[in-house]
Amino acid sequence: MFKKINLQFALSYLGLFPFLFILLNNFFFNILNINIVKDFSIFYSIIIFVFIGAINWNLKKNVPIIIVLIGFMPSLFSVLILIMFLNSYEVINYLIFLFIIQLIVDSFIYREKNNRFVFFQLRIPLTLTIIISLIFIQL
Repeated sequence: MFKKINLQFALSYLGLFPFLFILLNNFFFNILNINIVKDFSIFYSIIIFVFIGAINWNLKKNVPIIIVLIGFMPSLFSVLILIMFLNSYEVINYLIFLFIIQLIVDSFIYREKNNRFVFFQLRIPLTLTIIISLIFIQL
């Protein structure tokens, strides 16, 4: 039974647990301070955003320069988001926008048939869940 479970998929979906916990807290429990919840959501989203961009890197083979740039851009944008956040800007809307852009760009990267499964079974559901969570956390 456990041989059929893809560990990468399982760990990816487990990464949604903090968002789901925050949403449960916001709607039912109200245990955590809302400022701490928003700050955590921003930092955790930035980590996920950079990690998704890093997936496009492959150090074992030469990849096209455009893929390297696409993999680097989330890191650059994350630094800008952090600077804006530290200067007291509301950055959740920017994060939502960047996740949407990243999903659109990745749809072109995952055009190969063997990668389409990953895109439809992993990238789209996870990204949409993060976006919806950020929208509800912002409210």
